[in-house]
Amino acid sequence: MKYLNDAGSRFKLPLKNDKGKTLCTLLWGDPLQELERQGTGAAERVKVRARRRTGWLPASAVGDTGLLEIYVIDVGQGDGVLMRTPQDDAWHMIDAGIKAASQMTNKGAANFVRWKFIDDLQRERVHFANMIVTHPDTDHYGGMVDLLSGVLPDGRTFGIDVDRFWHCGIGRFSGADPLGAQRADTSTTTLPNPCYGLKPEGRFIVELLDGKTHFGRPKRPFTREFAALAERVGKVPKKVSSLAQTDNWLPGYTPAEGTASIRVLGPVVEKLAGGGKGMRDLGSDSVTRNGHSVVLRVDYGNARLLLTGDLNTASQRLLLSCHDAAEFKSDVAKGCHHGSDDIDLRFVRAMAARATVISSGDNEDYAHPRPRILGASAHYGRESLTPDGELMPPLLYSTELARSVGLQFATHARTVAEPKQFHAPSQLEVDFDASPAGYYKRLSWMPMATDLVYGLVNVRTDGRRILCATMKEGSSDFDLQVFQAGVRPP
Repeated sequence: MKYLNDAGSRFKLPLKNDKGKTLCTLLWGDPLQELERQGTGAAERVKVRARRRTGWLPASAVGDTGLLEIYVIDVGQGDGVLMRTPQDDAWHMIDAGIKAASQMTNKGAANFVRWKFIDDLQRERVHFANMIVTHPDTDHYGGMVDLLSGVLPDGRTFGIDVDRFWHCGIGRFSGADPLGAQRADTSTTTLPNPCYGLKPEGRFIVELLDGKTHFGRPKRPFTREFAALAERVGKVPKKVSSLAQTDNWLPGYTPAEGTASIRVLGPVVEKLAGGGKGMRDLGSDSVTRNGHSVVLRVDYGNARLLLTGDLNTASQRLLLSCHDAAEFKSDVAKGCHHGSDDIDLRFVRAMAARATVISSGDNEDYAHPRPRILGASAHYGRESLTPDGELMPPLLYSTELARSVGLQFATHARTVAEPKQFHAPSQLEVDFDASPAGYYKRLSWMPMATDLVYGLVNVRTDGRRILCATMKEGSSDFDLQVFQAGVRPP
């Protein structure tokens, strides 16, 4: 496999056909299948297949080295992150939004994953080295059911292989103790930073999930939606385990020269005086579920990328009690909980992200992302330097804001009952109200959404430079920003 290199520091290039017409725009790091070469020297060009298209690129833009890639997928109100680690060309899925059938568009994370593996990478099956559900909320694990089933709502299928499935340890049970049995106890785990007000005493969840049998053969029933996930987890992945801060590093991704490492910072599991281990009750069930998200930091060269799940004020204070604040400092951070303002500003300050990416939906009543977190991310974010050394302010991205639609007015209309009879849109009205009086609007006055541009946010790095890119509206081109990783501006 070949890859698009930085293309003379332009970081994107048009793929052109034999007549010189642009077929699409390729990004730094995009995979290429080399077909043939023509010419010599500066005039040498390479015919490649990329993004299901075949065209030409300058030979100088084709290289052998891939990047650390992170795709923050537009799943509406939810999280879905696909990641590639460069040293092993391995792929990892962290959350997957709600099920595609529940999406307004009937498209979810599985649609993008299928396209990426089958169409873009031209592989026969989808293969994940690691699949991680940060916490048991349907807007994070629902799409995992699609992925593990290998079926899309439109009937298309794909093969799926998963080496390891990871989770936070909390389930969703029917009946009493919906997150697992709790008990009052005292933590014997040392929390080295006492200034965040946590006491050793509290209530702790002690009924924690771990291996494959906990999902495939649970000791008591799960809720219907979580049971659908558990059934697939009990069958598809080769191994299943929980993650906690005591793991330190994701197995297989400990620090080594020239490789990407994956640091496990949360959830925080504590040893208990009464024996065993547990996870703190952080308040309500929803606060506790969200707060005990798996938190990962991906380090590659000078670059640090932080994946935060649905952290909230209570869990951020727990994490800051457990770790030095410097552990959370990052070049790129996925914003906590879709841009909720349930935050501790000290955690946002600790992240000091040069770019913050928020995964949120535009069809929800949470009003995410909230003004408070947008302001805090910009205020506490760090400046960076472009590859040319120019100063760049902190960047904010949102899948919701990056999403757009193509709008058109109808020129002709017909009814299903009379498909051969055409009508002028000015002669037809459409009802928008179920009331007896109705709310009608003339069809010729109505712009209609005819295409959807998903708000995918691309993040890529070679360990020295970081690219953040989104698709431009009305074209196949990209709007991108590139900055130096780990370099402190003067």
